[in-house]
Amino acid sequence: MKKKDEPKLWITVLKLVAIAALLIGGVGGALWLASKAEQRNAASPGSTVKDWGIVSDSPLRNNR
Repeated sequence: MKKKDEPKLWITVLKLVAIAALLIGGVGGALWLASKAEQRNAASPGSTVKDWGIVSDSPLRNNR
């Protein structure tokens, strides 16, 4: 390519910054939407679903 056919450096940098902003914004937006969907599907604190697993276990050992 001849020197006149190449785009200027600042145009290339501007394009790269725009692409990076779109990628970061897209991933951030997708994560935000996923967290909102997860909060809607989560059980409410007053629900009748019993906790399972080690959630209800005490971190301190009972020495009786």
